Formats: sequence, structure tokens, C-alpha cells
Amino acid sequence: MKYVLTGGGTGGHVYPALAIAEQIKKNESDADFLYVGTKNHIEAKIVPAKGYRMKYISSMGMPVGKFSFAMISFAIKILFGTLKSIFIILIYKPDMIIGSGGFVSAPPVFAGHILRKLKLSKTKMFLHEANAEAGKLVKFAGPMCDGVGVSYSVSLKDFPDNGKFVGYPVRSEFFEGSRSDSRSKLGISDDRFVVFAVGGSQGARTINRAVADSLIHLKEVKNIELIHVTGRGTGEYNGILDTIKRLEKNALKESELSFYKRLDYAENIKDYYFAADIIITRGGGTINEIAVSGTPSLIIPKANLSGDHQVMNAISMRNSGASDILYEEVMPEGEKLFIKVEGKKLFEKIIHYFNNRDKLSEMSKRSYASVIRNANDEIYNFIKDIREGKSHKSGILPQEQKNPYADMNASGIHNSLRKLSSDEIKQSEYYSYLAYRASHYLVSGNWNIRNIGVKICGLLRDETKIPLLSRIFNSEKKGFIRRNIIESYMKTGIYNDTVESDIYSALDDKYWEVCSEALKAIRIFRSGSADNEKIKEKVFGLLRCRNFEILLNSVLASSVYINEKDDIDKLRKFYYHDNWKIREAVITVLNEIKSKGLITAEYFKEQIDSMLLVSSGFTPVFMMKKKVRELH
Repeated sequence: MKYVLTGGGTGGHVYPALAIAEQIKKNESDADFLYVGTKNHIEAKIVPAKGYRMKYISSMGMPVGKFSFAMISFAIKILFGTLKSIFIILIYKPDMIIGSGGFVSAPPVFAGHILRKLKLSKTKMFLHEANAEAGKLVKFAGPMCDGVGVSYSVSLKDFPDNGKFVGYPVRSEFFEGSRSDSRSKLGISDDRFVVFAVGGSQGARTINRAVADSLIHLKEVKNIELIHVTGRGTGEYNGILDTIKRLEKNALKESELSFYKRLDYAENIKDYYFAADIIITRGGGTINEIAVSGTPSLIIPKANLSGDHQVMNAISMRNSGASDILYEEVMPEGEKLFIKVEGKKLFEKIIHYFNNRDKLSEMSKRSYASVIRNANDEIYNFIKDIREGKSHKSGILPQEQKNPYADMNASGIHNSLRKLSSDEIKQSEYYSYLAYRASHYLVSGNWNIRNIGVKICGLLRDETKIPLLSRIFNSEKKGFIRRNIIESYMKTGIYNDTVESDIYSALDDKYWEVCSEALKAIRIFRSGSADNEKIKEKVFGLLRCRNFEILLNSVLASSVYINEKDDIDKLRKFYYHDNWKIREAVITVLNEIKSKGLITAEYFKEQIDSMLLVSSGFTPVFMMKKKVRELH
């Protein structure tokens, strides 16, 4: 039998294809393979090294947005990749095309579909989807195939007619090994707590920097060993150099970190999997190989990929009890914004498991049980059934996604959170996930999504977002977004130098809503803002403002700064103000001053008696008189 293998872009798509090929060769000694991939991605290095013939086509991932130069480039590359794949299939005449997902596998599948429609080929087609959330091109190409095998049953919802839950194809060497044998090979003693951090063969900036930043906290921990694979890098990112620079920035010398070992690549990665107590990794297909070894993982999924598939993979593994998650968030660092994980947060996770070995032991059992251990056999049997034209219904209903926010957009998340109390939000098991989503909304190119992101941060009461919110406040042109940032500050309940500076700046904002919101914040944060003489001067100055909302809130905010009886003179001019709400605000301030003990009840009554206590216009109840009676 002749097979075309295709898939690539990342190792998470290449290695499953090779694992499937191994399983086929195990059952079919005469099987012949041709791998179709791209020259500029990792398959061009891995596949020939494994001894497979290879043909190259053009392909690229689908860009975000409908009309752009990137979309034109995408369409051209897919078209030419499909045309070349047609010629490859006509010449090679495969019995089956096996795709392992990713945009690289789309053109050969399209080509096979076209040739079958033209009755120029009877090639069967099988596609394997390694992720919990299939990519756009795979969702489009899947229905063209005779069968789609999925690693997560939740993915069956995307392939209801031809999908089957078969698990993830894992290379055979990962099924054989033990902790003691691997530690012996690597020279690691049994009493060491081993953390293995790997972001893939090319390296992951977020993991590399988080590990480097965690070392300053970990260096005082005894009996710990951290093995860090930086990756060999790409033309765009050099993991080795980036990690070295990060260590220098943190004033750390590798020679003084006896517990830390840096590698650019792990040739015998299986032994590191078995030797580790916990593995820090990305959320691609690698997590299934880790699970086979029975080692717990701390997943840092790459953000903003198609369908957020690494996040969905990570959530699925956490739901099984095999893994924990740390989300990438957008954070300021110097003058720039970076997608990152704070080193201290990574350190806290490591120490949590360092001190909770029983929890790790339970995760290890869950890890071992979280994958279909005979997935390779399941996949081969599925392929064989397809080839022979047999029925292959899954018989398994797709799992519902437990995360209720996974399929919601920004507006949906915001509307959902508005219905919950602050305690319900804080205690939600999805709080970290929501914080991750919010941070990426804050840097969206769409102003409406940025604005919703600001509101979500407020509902989350997430004080860690204050530096990013401040960065946006001082660069954002839309006044209502700046206003909502001030409101979010109030909801966090945190008053620090950053918040104070932005409130002071907001008092001069050209949009009255921003200034008005800042005045409200001064009252909310009265214990912190009371000693700021610059803000006090601004507030008293705004008592001359003609804008009603600003005037009303400046009167109310003045109570924070009236500390002497003589300061009340600043309010006397409002005793007969045309608008009754302004006079009502004065009454509120006088009562607060009385509560401070600055004036007596008699003096308070004297001031009230000298005010106009009726409302302008007809109303069944004179609200000010009612308020005065309540205060008496």
C-alpha cells in the first residue's frame, strides 16, 4: 500500500504523522510512504532525518480578518499548494492520504477531493486532529475526508458524520521507561525534585523568560533541580540567546546556580519525561506524550492560536486531573507590552507542588489514565476500516466543553459576569482563564473589544491588570474607555501611586465623563487621596466648572478635603443654586463633615435652615426636604 503523509508547521503535527506511519509499518511490511510538507517549517528538518522521502508544497495558516494582503497571500499559497499536490498525487498514485492536521495538510486533502470529484483518483483520505479545538482549515477539510480521528472526544462536534474518537498517536518509545532507569541514565539522584521545562524544539519565549525569572526565587530551595530546554530557535527567535540575556538582566550567573541546567535541545527527551516530577510545557500534542509517561504537567498554552486550541487542550487535560495551567497574559515591561508569565507566578506553582507531593502523585495517576494507551492501534484499525469501506461510527457522544466561557466572545463574557456577584466571580474555577482572556482584549485593535476588556477587568477586580490599564489610559484616545478604566480602578479597591497619578491626570481630561468619574473615585478612595494636596487643589478648582456633572461630583468630592470649618465657605455659593441636586450634594457634604466632628449638630442645622430646600419643577415629593428629615 502507498501512503501520502502530510502535516506540519509545528512538531505537534509532524510527530503524530510519523507515529501513524510507524504503526502502519508495524502491520504492513510493504507499506510505502511519501511525505508532503513545506520547506520553511519544522517538517523539512524532522521528516528527512527519520528516513522518509519528501515533496514540498506551499501553504500557510489562515490569517485573521477577511480582506487583507495576508488573506490574498494565503489564498495564493493554498491554491498553488493544491495544484502541486494534484500533480504529486497523480504521479505517486497513493492508496490513501493521511493528514495530521495543521495548515500544511490542507492542500493535499483539497487536491485529493478535487481528483475524486473529477474521477481521476480513488484515493481514500484520513485526517487526524490532535487538538481539542480544530483549526479553521481542518474544519473545512475534514468533511472532505472518509474519516477524521480525534484526540479529544469534544472535537467530535466538528466532525459529526465522519469523526471517531481514537486518541493521540504517540511514538512507541514513550510507552517504555521508568523513573528510576531514566534518572540513572541522566545522573539524577532519587531525592531531587526535578522540574523539566521545555517549549518545543524551536523554543518558547514565554516559557524561557518565565523560567529565567523564576530562578531568583528558586535558588534558596533545597533538593530541587530545574532542567531547562531553551530550544534551538528560529530565524525570528533565538531561545538560547534570549535566555542568556534574561539571566543577565536578573543579575544571575549560571555558574552560581547549581540546581539549574540549561540545554538547547534534549535528544533523549523521553528520559527527561520519565525522570521529572513535573513538566512545564506548551499545550500542543506534546502533552499527550507526557501523559503516556505518567508525569504531571504545568501547561503554559500559547495564546491567540487558531481556535485557542492550545488553551482548549490544556483545559481538557486539567479537567482530567493530569495537569495545571498558567495562562499567558499581556503585561507591561519597560516601555513595551509583552505576552508573558511572571516568574514569581511560575515559582509559586512549582513550590506549591514541591510542598504537595501527594497531589502530584494523584496527578500522575490521572495523567497515566487521561490518554488512550492503545491509540496507535485504534488509529490503524480506523484507517484499515476506511480503506476497506467499513462503517466506522464513533459510538461516543462528544463531550460538552466544561468551560462555559470558552465559546463566548468578549461581549458574551462581559454580559455573563455582570449577572454574578463579585464573590462568585473571584471564587470561579475559571477566574484565571477569564483574566487571560481580558488581558488580550485590552490590546485588541478593535476599540469596542478593548472597552469590553476594561469592563471585564473591573468585574474581575483584578489588581494585577492595573499597570496595563494605566498604560492604556495614558495612550487611549477614546474618552469613554478612559472613563471605564477609572471605574475599573474603583472596582479593584486598590489605591496606589499608579491609580493616584491617573486620577490626577483625569481631573484635567477634556472629556467631562472622565473627569466626573475621577471625582467619584476620589470619594471611593478617600482614605488614600485625602493627603494629596495637588488633587485637593484640583477639586476645589473644579467647583467653578460650568459642566453640571463635574460640578455635582466636585461638590461631593470636596468633603474629602474639608478639614476646617472655614473651608465650608467654599460651598456657601451653592446654597441657592438653580439645580436642587447641587444643593442636595451640599447637604450630603455637610453631613459628612458633621460625622468627622468638624461641626456641631446645631451648626449643621443652622446651615440647612439657610438653604433653599425645594426642588425646581413639580414633583410629588420634595426630595431635599425628605433627605433633611432623614438626616435629622
